[in-house]
Amino acid sequence: MTSSDSAKAATPFNLMGFLARYGTILSLVILIIVFSIGRPEVFPTLRNMFNVLNQVSILGIIAIGLTVCMVVGLFDLSIGAMATFGGYFAARFLAEIGSDSVLVVAGVMILVLVLAMLIGMLNGALIARLGISPIVETLAMSFIVTGLILGVSGSRTVNPSEITMTFQWIGQGRVMGIPNAVLILAATAFVLWLFLEHTQSGRNMYALGGNKEAARLSGISFTKYALMGMAIAAACAALGGMVAGANLGSGRPQGVGETYLLNAFVAVFIGASTLKPGKFHVLGTCIGVLLIGVINNGLSTLGVPTFWQYIVQGTILILALISASANSVRRA
Repeated sequence: MTSSDSAKAATPFNLMGFLARYGTILSLVILIIVFSIGRPEVFPTLRNMFNVLNQVSILGIIAIGLTVCMVVGLFDLSIGAMATFGGYFAARFLAEIGSDSVLVVAGVMILVLVLAMLIGMLNGALIARLGISPIVETLAMSFIVTGLILGVSGSRTVNPSEITMTFQWIGQGRVMGIPNAVLILAATAFVLWLFLEHTQSGRNMYALGGNKEAARLSGISFTKYALMGMAIAAACAALGGMVAGANLGSGRPQGVGETYLLNAFVAVFIGASTLKPGKFHVLGTCIGVLLIGVINNGLSTLGVPTFWQYIVQGTILILALISASANSVRRA
């Protein structure tokens, strides 16, 4: 036996390290087993699994975009307003144009995404150039965007009869039995995972999030990546809002994105305690989103009162933060 083999054999199993990395996944598996035992005729069915994915798809799109800006060390509290922005203005523009053409719908969605990215870049510029707190600045921007939507809309909802069927199909249709919203979530997750994990820009973002001053001394521009991160977060929020609007078949000027704001942060922080404790990453966020979806769907399937969903989510988030914090202390 070689010395390296002896060292490996002598290394004791680190239970706390294992739980820090895989505790969230283990919790997800246990919950799936418990809910499957509780309602075997409903919960573990393929139809319900697709239902869970469909329910969390909009949250997932928004949370994955939020992950990118948090990798840089920034927060974005305007994502709720940006989701409402995306859903309302896509529906409003299409209602005004009155065309059901695929190209027109795609063009309008791209236009709304560009507008959202510009707002996100403004967030990034104010934070990076003026040194404003990202929490305060994005909270203020959420008020501005909400006021803009209410002013333009006159608090009037764009009704389903005014929205083209092509746009509604994006949120309500299926491809090979898979809901479109789930496919959009998968595509968003793959593209941003590829961006963060396998491009130089992604590595630079992680460097800034880990130690901004050291990264700056290495020639990495915080301003550049702050603009990029905030633009991606805003665009993903607007995309999630458009999917929500298409799913609802209406363009609501309020009360859409706000429902996803807190859960998006919950998913991202839970994800930061998964596989790579203390590090924000797309795969972890996806697991966090799935965990929230399983909890909500499972408890509803069992007929548990809604308030327990909030209690369980909050408890799991606290445990996830404790796990990530304990792991960071051990590494230090």
